[in-house]
Amino acid sequence: MRTTLSASSLRRFLLLLLAVSCSIGTGGIARAAAENGPNTTIPVEKDRNRHDGFLTIAKAGGVDLLFLGDSITDGWRGGGLTVWDKYFAPLKAANFGIGGDRTEHVIWRLRNGELEGIQPKLVVLMIGTNNGGDPAENVALGIKTILADIHERSPKSRVLLLGIFPRSEKPDGTRAKNDEVNKLIAKYADGRHVVYLDIGQKFLTPDGTLGKDIMPDFLHPNEKGYQIWADAIVDTVKQMMQADPSKLAPGFTKPSTSPKVAKLEESIAAGKVGAGVKALEKLLDDKDAKTVEAASATLAVIADWKTGIDAEIAKACADGDVFTAAELDAGMEACYTGDIAKSYKDQAAELKKDARYAAGKEYQKLEAIPSDARKDPRFKKMVDAFVKKYPDEYYAKQAEALLPK
Repeated sequence: MRTTLSASSLRRFLLLLLAVSCSIGTGGIARAAAENGPNTTIPVEKDRNRHDGFLTIAKAGGVDLLFLGDSITDGWRGGGLTVWDKYFAPLKAANFGIGGDRTEHVIWRLRNGELEGIQPKLVVLMIGTNNGGDPAENVALGIKTILADIHERSPKSRVLLLGIFPRSEKPDGTRAKNDEVNKLIAKYADGRHVVYLDIGQKFLTPDGTLGKDIMPDFLHPNEKGYQIWADAIVDTVKQMMQADPSKLAPGFTKPSTSPKVAKLEESIAAGKVGAGVKALEKLLDDKDAKTVEAASATLAVIADWKTGIDAEIAKACADGDVFTAAELDAGMEACYTGDIAKSYKDQAAELKKDARYAAGKEYQKLEAIPSDARKDPRFKKMVDAFVKKYPDEYYAKQAEALLPK
């Protein structure tokens, strides 16, 4: 006989699960390997000793910034240590890079506890160069699986997804394959939870040569190479760590070269989009051509951002994810003033009248339960009760997908 939990019981049990989740342990949380997926998506254990060391770091907590990857990331401990200590250590950073890792190894590590005990504000991910024998589309699927695993285990973590760095002195087949991977994974960025950044050109000369003075073996950076890496991402890292993805605002990877526009970008990135747009539109009549060009470029970034959010709202509505659509509408309302703000406010109000909104709001409680705590048999009862209450909603399938495989 199925036991149905009341709403108050669900809330009490949720709090209980959250309280005891740390005592459930890290062992045995790996999901069953996908039977039909490419090798790049199937978890494989490689270096247990290094993994165990990372588990110790994770259990200690206090990690706001996590670098995840292979030997190139691992090298922050070696040739990049001085740069790391200057730029990233003060940000409460940890380095979970292991030499020789491929996508399948990172997947195994994530599914065996490396995010248990920490909820980093930002994960900097670069992986894939060691998957040389795999087709580009399979490497990209492996990286997509890693992004999904990060989100499942640490939903509030943002990800700075880096394009695979160039390798080999001159462009060759391997470098071309990695470039193909980069084109595919760039599509995984949504500008809020996942931001994509390809800094590969910064390591190359104008003719595409990779110099020994940056990567002596044409693969691993030396201190000069790590300095280039840090300079290329540190502003984005700090911005993403400070920003709240639930508070909508366009981001700017680099400040505008125009002081007037750069000042407005700061205000816009803080959420004052409507006022910023009006000020930028006035700058289109500025006497200085460079200011006009800079204002136009920033307005284009904002327009693309707004179009992307509007598309995300439309897709959420089409999928039946009314809660997410309403939350996005509310976030956009806060960014704008006047008629634009009113249109988002009206949309949010209508969506909140939809019965599916209540289902989505309740689903958030289930999704917030850590993955290791979902192995508890009582979690299945919670899911069963939820599905019984909302059997035909989008969120019923989402709730069932939370159950351990």
